[in-house]
Amino acid sequence: MLSSDNSATNKCVDIPKNFPLCYGIQYSSMRLPNLLDHETLDEIIEQSTAWQSLVQLHCNPNTQLFLCSVFAPVCLPNLDKPIKPCKSLCEEVQSNCESRMQQYGFPWPEMLRCDRFEDNDMCIKPHNAASARHNPVCKSCSQASTFENILDNFCRASVVLRARVRPLNETHIIVRKGRSFKGPTFDRKRTPAHERLVKISDVNSDGTPCPCPITKGNFLLMANETDNGQFIAKLILPWKQDKNFKSAIRRFRAVDCTTLGREIRESVLRQSYKRKVPNYY
Repeated sequence: MLSSDNSATNKCVDIPKNFPLCYGIQYSSMRLPNLLDHETLDEIIEQSTAWQSLVQLHCNPNTQLFLCSVFAPVCLPNLDKPIKPCKSLCEEVQSNCESRMQQYGFPWPEMLRCDRFEDNDMCIKPHNAASARHNPVCKSCSQASTFENILDNFCRASVVLRARVRPLNETHIIVRKGRSFKGPTFDRKRTPAHERLVKISDVNSDGTPCPCPITKGNFLLMANETDNGQFIAKLILPWKQDKNFKSAIRRFRAVDCTTLGREIRESVLRQSYKRKVPNYY
């Protein structure tokens, strides 16, 4: 159900601070009702809260832009019709995020079906494509350090280590002095000091290796082990001391990957309640 075309009932309102999904996005004024026919800010904030977890997974750089173009469509006072997301924006986000949602038991919802949108001059287009070409850092080396993304990658990796890392060449890194959190042949004690070779699987669109900046210090490394014993990196993240990072590390011992979707949603809800403010302005 995508409507909100009745100009007699439409109005522009500021995106409030207690709307964390969309507050601080590239525009500040949103249209009521939104594209889902939510008529009040309270209703929109309540219905959008669960979707913050998808943004925190960082499955696509345009996820927040797409969701906000539906939940909080940009409002231009002199334009009667709403500005909807482009079909191409929807398809890009769905292509990258649907499998992650399905892994935790959530199908792509009917209300966000991409055939409900069109590609035209006025729709909200995907961005970041140009900047991605000029900053082609390997995906495994540019992962977000959110609680949700770390746990999601933990559940999808076969090996998880805290270790020192140094580059070998453009396609491989050397890992040593690792402490294992997950792996078929590991307990949680420190592994021997011998070095491990890990392949960076990412490549640029032209097939050339992508850069993976490696600095001194410890890293959180997540990888999958192939049938021939080769390790393929999924996440290479500098070890951090911030609250979300440390919370995710503590959850490694007890996380149930079969119910991770629920745990991620509950984490987002707790953060949202902490951020609530008494009024909209």
